[in-house]
Amino acid sequence: MTLGALAFLSPWLLTALATLPLIYWLLRTVPPRPQQIEFPPTRILIGLDNKDKTPAKTPWWLLLIRLLAAALVIFALAEPVLNPQSGQALKGDGPVVITVDNGWTAGTRWSERMSMVDRLIGEAEAQNRPVVILPTAAGAKSSVVKIEAPSDARSTAAAMQPQPFAPDRAAAGKTLTTALQGQADKAPSIIWLTDGIEHSPAAAEFAETLATAASSGTFAVVDMAAGTEPVGLFASMAADGKLQAKVMRGSGSARDGTVYALSARSQRLGEATFNLGVGDAATSVMFDLPLELRNQVTRLEIANERSAGAISLLDQRSQWQRVGLISGESQEQSQPLLAPLYYIEKAVQPFAELIRPKDQNLASGIDTIISQNASVMMLADIGTLSGEIKDKVTEWVDRGGVLVRFAGPRLEKGGDDLLPVALRIGGRTLGGALSWSTPQPLNAFEDASLFAGLTVPADVTIRRQVLADPALLTPEIKVWARLKDGTPLVTSVKRGEGTIVLFHITANSDWSNLPISGLFVELLRRITQLGNLNSAPATSSDAAGDPSAVADVAPAAAPAAESLPPVLTLDGFGALKPPPPTAQPLPRSKSADTQASLDHPPGYYGAGDTPRAINVLTAKSALAPLPALPGSVERRSYESEGTTPVKPWLLAAALGLLFLDILAVLLLMGGFRALRPAAQAASVLLLAAILVPGASNFAFAQQDDLPERFNIPGRTPAPEPTVKIPPGTSPADTSALLATSKVTFGYVLTGDATVDKISQQGLRGLVKVLSVRTAVEPGDPIGVDVTKDEIAFFPILYWPVLENPQPLPESALAKIDAFMKQGGMIIFDTRDYGQGIPSGMAMAGEGGPALQRLLGRLDLPRIEPVPEDHVVTRSFYLLTSFPGRWDGGQLWVEAQGDTSGSDEPGGRQARRADGVSSIMVTPNDFASAWALDNTGRPLYPVTPGGEGQREMALRTGVNIVMHALTGNYKADQVHVPALLERLGQ
Repeated sequence: MTLGALAFLSPWLLTALATLPLIYWLLRTVPPRPQQIEFPPTRILIGLDNKDKTPAKTPWWLLLIRLLAAALVIFALAEPVLNPQSGQALKGDGPVVITVDNGWTAGTRWSERMSMVDRLIGEAEAQNRPVVILPTAAGAKSSVVKIEAPSDARSTAAAMQPQPFAPDRAAAGKTLTTALQGQADKAPSIIWLTDGIEHSPAAAEFAETLATAASSGTFAVVDMAAGTEPVGLFASMAADGKLQAKVMRGSGSARDGTVYALSARSQRLGEATFNLGVGDAATSVMFDLPLELRNQVTRLEIANERSAGAISLLDQRSQWQRVGLISGESQEQSQPLLAPLYYIEKAVQPFAELIRPKDQNLASGIDTIISQNASVMMLADIGTLSGEIKDKVTEWVDRGGVLVRFAGPRLEKGGDDLLPVALRIGGRTLGGALSWSTPQPLNAFEDASLFAGLTVPADVTIRRQVLADPALLTPEIKVWARLKDGTPLVTSVKRGEGTIVLFHITANSDWSNLPISGLFVELLRRITQLGNLNSAPATSSDAAGDPSAVADVAPAAAPAAESLPPVLTLDGFGALKPPPPTAQPLPRSKSADTQASLDHPPGYYGAGDTPRAINVLTAKSALAPLPALPGSVERRSYESEGTTPVKPWLLAAALGLLFLDILAVLLLMGGFRALRPAAQAASVLLLAAILVPGASNFAFAQQDDLPERFNIPGRTPAPEPTVKIPPGTSPADTSALLATSKVTFGYVLTGDATVDKISQQGLRGLVKVLSVRTAVEPGDPIGVDVTKDEIAFFPILYWPVLENPQPLPESALAKIDAFMKQGGMIIFDTRDYGQGIPSGMAMAGEGGPALQRLLGRLDLPRIEPVPEDHVVTRSFYLLTSFPGRWDGGQLWVEAQGDTSGSDEPGGRQARRADGVSSIMVTPNDFASAWALDNTGRPLYPVTPGGEGQREMALRTGVNIVMHALTGNYKADQVHVPALLERLGQ
């Protein structure tokens, strides 16, 4: 039933209005309660005439209030709605199909899409029609689309999320056709929440599929509002080495924005503004940064755009290196087209900063290259390095430099030990003793080669080369390129933290035509990417002494894996997170051509030193608007006013009238006089509270222990008990008394005053939260030296791991081992997740990661990511993630099924300690998130989730403590009904 802009979803309830006369008659015939008057003694009443008369019936205005309240309740039960969309009502009698473009473009304005979906489901519910939720970007390989009731469709829509790749509309069209089978006699209504971008040629076919399916019903398209069209980003290197960002969109009105250049630690290193004119599809912006800052940029992103397409991740391939060039050429060779360095310069110049010493002295030239912090050094036909020169180059390579050498007549006579492999005296030439009958072509690159995936031109041939001694080709020597007959052409070896590479041919066209081919450029590009400016030797005091100036990237090495496993990937909102279960390893040979998809979401692939970045948009990407849609399509927008229910307003008005009725009755009965003494008493108490000094003093600064903001109503933290220390007690005994007087947590003193202070502040903040939220009232945390102090008193030890920890003595390792095996828990916090990618996978110096170097000799149990059914996920709060100052790092716990080294079935340590994990490992920096000052205010920022993330971090701390103190108590079956109820199952 519709009346103008007002409609009733249950109009039959309006028949209850016929009962209003009956209600009127009942209220009119039942007078209000007589007014009560206190009678004085009878003799005082003699001769008095009471002028106050008690009414014989209810006053007309009170009747009107009550009748209006009843009428409003009746109208509310009829469920009236405003703006019932009479002009845009969904036509048809079949299912309402809500098609949502939930690809990478949807993240920024996802809430608008979900609001529109909810409104459309409401319209379908008002028409008693089923609903189909059809996402065009499937979040699983086997997605099922079905016809559901509106209530179930709301749950399906709530589970839908934006995906970090383009939608597959062709697959969505087939899925819809399958879902609507058996509905031929029905007329479905189809609403397409589009992003306005074509994505693929299948968009036109998909639109036709939707129009055909809704031939006799509604086919509507919800367009993005002007100025809110999705924009994407791709970062690349310009010809001069500057960072370049290409901002793309389908079409739209004029629009301005900002692109940020961010480091691995989310520090803003630069910004550039862009301007898109009316109808402009793309524009480019440049970042003019010093090389040192330029190479610290790990991603570019568009400000205020929360989508995977608005972020472009950078890896080592995009870094601009300093490359030093030295040649042993003679004067007649030092002219263009003949000089060995001529072709190298032409090949490397587009993606590197060249250093070519002017001094022909070899020693001076090498000094110049090293002093300018070059990460790659290329030597063309330098036969032998010796003496002080050799020592300098060796030290430079050991500290992370990449040395690339090219053969020539000098190396045919032998070389030095700064080569990947020993060479045979003499070369192999066309027509010589060790010769070919014809020039040799190159073989295809192997998957384990650095050059995997590059195409070998058929016209590239080798006429002469220096030969590696085959007897000395040990496994550590990598062969990156071979000739067709298997002869090594490019070899490499890891030396210290650096790499030595040898081309067994000259750098000019004397021995082959490889230097004049496009393949030569790609080979040198791959090799140059191995050299990282920040991992190369630093000679300046600033670079050597400032850890923040060093990129968190491991030294370069030859890749060996044929596939790159996903490490961190972007979600639909553009946040880096652990990869989803659908993510598959990336074949190294196809990494350059892989498009972001469900199997390969955008992110970083390949643990180690050279992870590859996969982005939503590439250099070849171009966004185009949707093609022309069928003429019968109905246009809607997200800004159109939706149907608004009036029922809550009517019920609120009826409730207000009932309160007014109560006040009126009190007025008629003289009730306000009865309430006057109570009001006077309340006023006196309020005035006393204001005037008495300190009565209303709630200043946080005066609270030395617990801030009022954490107090629970009706609960006051217990006062801190005083521990009496007898005179003459030794420091060790004093520490023992303090640790055992209450439940006390310990934190390991690392020797770094800043880190130790954060640990203390973090545990103190956690203690405050525990005191008000749980029955646990811990004492003040105590710092311990694991090499000297006793640690058996503490149920939990928090251990922040430094980047370069000192190895522990055997006595300390034995103490730690005993502590863990006797039920204690140690939280190892590496605090390195926030340093970004690829630093999280990088080796922290010689010997492995910092935690491994610290505890490598300890008998640790096997650890695993926290399982979904682990007790720590429900020991107090129900948790699915465990953030700290950073969000996204994995929390590791002792494996529940660990049986290694145990004679007992079911686990070596967890069973002995009631399911308490003896070890937890996190990179999320818990202490910084827990740290609170005396007023209860946080001391350190958390990223990227803000204070909501801090709350989850505090809950993580509470869960860990309750797990350590209660063990597997919450794993008992008696708790299952309560847990299921809280989960809504």
